[in-house]
Amino acid sequence: MSRQEKRVNAPARNAANIEIIAFDVDGTLVSHPEQLVIWELLNRRFTGDARLSHRRYLDYAAGKFDYATWVALDVGDWIAAGATREQILEEVRRLRAVPGASEVLERLRGRGYRLAVISGTIDIVLNEFFPAHPFEAVFTNRILFDSGGRLSGWEATPYDMDGKVNALADLAQRAGVPLAACAFVGDHVNDVAVAREAGFSIAFNPKAPEIEAAADVVVRSERLEAVAAYFPGRARR
Repeated sequence: MSRQEKRVNAPARNAANIEIIAFDVDGTLVSHPEQLVIWELLNRRFTGDARLSHRRYLDYAAGKFDYATWVALDVGDWIAAGATREQILEEVRRLRAVPGASEVLERLRGRGYRLAVISGTIDIVLNEFFPAHPFEAVFTNRILFDSGGRLSGWEATPYDMDGKVNALADLAQRAGVPLAACAFVGDHVNDVAVAREAGFSIAFNPKAPEIEAAADVVVRSERLEAVAAYFPGRARR
């Protein structure tokens, strides 16, 4: 796939005054050949049905249960199936870091940006692919293991879906900067609200028309360098 970029809302917003860049993970920093995310991979492994993730998303979107319940349903099924850390890591390793991701993150840090993750992924994915943790803040779901390595519990993030905006606002407050100084890079419908509220947003290899419409820029590329091009360095004050 060749690099394709489309400016969506120019010249309303740009990256000139950005100080913080927050990233989604599944589909943005890591990818899968079939465009599956970690939840689908683990549901396929432990329930035999990757499509269960989508059905539960539809139930969540219809208001049948809240986000924390959605997470509990999935992880509860994995616990019932006897999931272990090693089995979960086998599925995590079916994902791949987007080419250039680690290098780009370090480059952006070198240019003076503060980096964060705001994602509905699971912490074990981030730990596997980005063990150096170039991020100042991480907002994800967490899973817990007992002393024998068996999955034993979870902590659902309140910062997925529309809650991603709250995480970005929290980052801005901690850093003492306006929300307009925060950028977001994501790819799917759960990134729409934060893409609209961020000071600048990029839809990277978007999976839904809603995120394309919400973002300032759409970037289609096999490599993350195409995103880094929009962040040449923080303005010196």
